[in-house]
Amino acid sequence: MKSNRKFTRSLAHALIVTLSLDAFAARAADFVVIVNKANTASVDKDIVAKIYTGNMKLWGDGTAIVALDLPENDPIRANFCNEIIGKTIGNLKALWAQLVFSGKALPPKQMASDDEVKKFVSANKGGIGYIKQSGVDDSIKVALK
Repeated sequence: MKSNRKFTRSLAHALIVTLSLDAFAARAADFVVIVNKANTASVDKDIVAKIYTGNMKLWGDGTAIVALDLPENDPIRANFCNEIIGKTIGNLKALWAQLVFSGKALPPKQMASDDEVKKFVSANKGGIGYIKQSGVDDSIKVALK
């Protein structure tokens, strides 16, 4: 009887932990890629990955791309890197270190918050960033969900 209670408690605990982790992952994955409202470029996952790995520097109309990142400890950034670019933050930092050292590209500008990303993108035609989906408003355009 005592071992059954212990097993039941362990099972309940494991279920709670699993559900909590799933809820955290769902919240962390809840991001969108945004661009300036005047940007008419077609944006897909491959284009975003090219931008955030230094392989694309201009939009189709010749406007310079200005990519923005959230802080390294932001779970949205980790999810963006994993889901869109297919790399960890550490792997991406190493790639950017090589690109900067070789003079090939400059890394995305780091912003402190979703609001800063949104404000910059809304004021700069070449801007691109990612924010929590809940932060979307009519000052920017969602380019990728």
